[in-house]
Amino acid sequence: MFCNQCGEKLAADSKFCASCGAPVAKLDEEKKDDDGSRSVLLVENGQAAANDSLSEARIDDIDEVKRDIPVISPEESRSRRKRFTFKSALPVIFPLVSTLLVAVGLSYYYFLEKEVNAEVLDIKKSAEEKALEGNYETSKKLLEEGISKRPAYTALKDDLELVKLALELEKILESASSDIQKTEFDAASKSLASLKSKIGESESPLFEPFTTKVEEKEVQIAVGIIKKELNGLKTVDELAGKLSLLATLPEKEAYPVKTEILNKIIQISTDDAEGKLKSKQFTDAFSIIDKGLEYASNDKKLLAFRDRVEQEKTAFEQAEQQRIEQAMEAAAQEDIKNRTAAVEVLGLTAEVDEYGDLYVTGEVKNTATTAISSVTIYYSIYDENNGYIDEGVAIVYPYYLEPGESGAFDDMYYGVYQNATVTIDNITWYLNGSVKSSMKNQFQGMDFFTELEKVLPQSLLTNTPMVCDVFIKGEEDKRRHTK
Repeated sequence: MFCNQCGEKLAADSKFCASCGAPVAKLDEEKKDDDGSRSVLLVENGQAAANDSLSEARIDDIDEVKRDIPVISPEESRSRRKRFTFKSALPVIFPLVSTLLVAVGLSYYYFLEKEVNAEVLDIKKSAEEKALEGNYETSKKLLEEGISKRPAYTALKDDLELVKLALELEKILESASSDIQKTEFDAASKSLASLKSKIGESESPLFEPFTTKVEEKEVQIAVGIIKKELNGLKTVDELAGKLSLLATLPEKEAYPVKTEILNKIIQISTDDAEGKLKSKQFTDAFSIIDKGLEYASNDKKLLAFRDRVEQEKTAFEQAEQQRIEQAMEAAAQEDIKNRTAAVEVLGLTAEVDEYGDLYVTGEVKNTATTAISSVTIYYSIYDENNGYIDEGVAIVYPYYLEPGESGAFDDMYYGVYQNATVTIDNITWYLNGSVKSSMKNQFQGMDFFTELEKVLPQSLLTNTPMVCDVFIKGEEDKRRHTK
C-alpha cells in the first residue's frame, strides 16, 4: 500500500503516512454500484466477511483506485516532504522557542537582581562598619545609596534612621563639651540628659560609644563643679567633703583636683596651726595638724610642722624652768655664732602664677658648727604700691640641717592677682633644744629677682645680752652688738 500524497510505501496497518503525515485512504468505504446498490468490505475479528465474487470485484476496484492516483516523481515527493515537515513542525517549534526566550530572560533578570542584592548587602555591611567606627556621615551616604538601589529594603531604612540619630547625638555631645569648657555646667548637664533620653533603652552597639562619652562628660562636669567651688572653701571640713565626692570619680579625672584640694588642706592646716602656736596653744596646734594629716598623710610640710610644735612645746616648758639659768650661762664664741648666725639665706623667689596665687620659694644653708632644726621663715607680702597685704610662715625642709647642708622652703598665698613684694622679716631655728631668734631681715623677692634691702637686729627671746651676727649671701657682713 502506498501514500496517495507522497507515494511512499506504507505499512499494512498504517493510519498516517510516516513520510508526509497524510491520513491513509480507507478501502472499506462504501461504494455505490451502477444500479444504486452498495459493495461493502467488511472485516470482523480479523477474518474476511465477503464472498469470492465480491473479492474479485474488490480487486478490480483497487486497480481502478490505483489508476486514479497520480504518479509523483521522487524529486517532487522530497520537496513535498520538506514543505510538509517544516509546516507541521511550526506548532512545536514556536512554543519551544518562546519558552527558551522567556527562560533566558528570566535567567538574566535573576542573575542581575542577584548581583544587585549582593551589592546592596556589601553597601549595608560597609555602612555598618563606618557607623561603628564613628564615621556617621560616610555611613549615611552609603545607606542612601543602598536605598536608591533597593527602596523596599526596610533594614537599610532602619539603619539610616539609627545613623541619623547618631549624627544628632554627636552634635548634642559637641554642644555639651563646649558648655563644659565655658564652665556652663548646668547647660552641659541638660544636654547630656537630652542625649541619654534619646538613646533610651536601645541596645544597639551603635550607641555604646555615646554611653561611654556621656559618662566621661558627667565626670568632667562633677570635677569642674568641685574645682569651681574651691576658692570659696575656707575650712578643712569643707575641703574634705569635696574629697569624698572625688573618691567616687575615676582617679585619672579626679587626680588634679584632688591634688589641689590636698595642697589647700595643707596650707589651711599650717596657717591655722601657726596661729595657735603663736599664742602657745600647743594642744590645738597638734589637733589641727593631725586633722590635716588624716587627708594628706605623710606630707613632709605637715610632719615638719608637727615636729616643730612638739619641739616648741618642749622648749616652752623648758624655757619657763630654765630661762634664768640659761641667761646666766656664758656662751663661747662658737656657741654664740651657732645661736645667732646659723642660717644663711641663699635665695628667695616670689612669683604670681596664672591663677593669681603667690608662690614663694627659697633656700637656706646651715652655717653653724652643729646641727640645727625647725628652721622657720617669717615673711610679709606687699602690693605694687608697697601696701601691706599679709604675712606668712614657711617651714624649711628637711627638718634637720647638718653643718653645711642646705634646705628649701616654699609657701603659697592664694588670691594676690598682682605683682607683689615678699620680705623676710625673721628667721628662727632650734639649737640644742632652745628656741633662738636669729635675725630680723627684710629680704625682697619681686618679679623673679631677689634683692637684699635692709638688715635689722632683733633681741633674742631671752633678756640675756647677746651678740647678734647677721650674714646674708651677696652682701658684706653687718654686725650689731646689743648689750
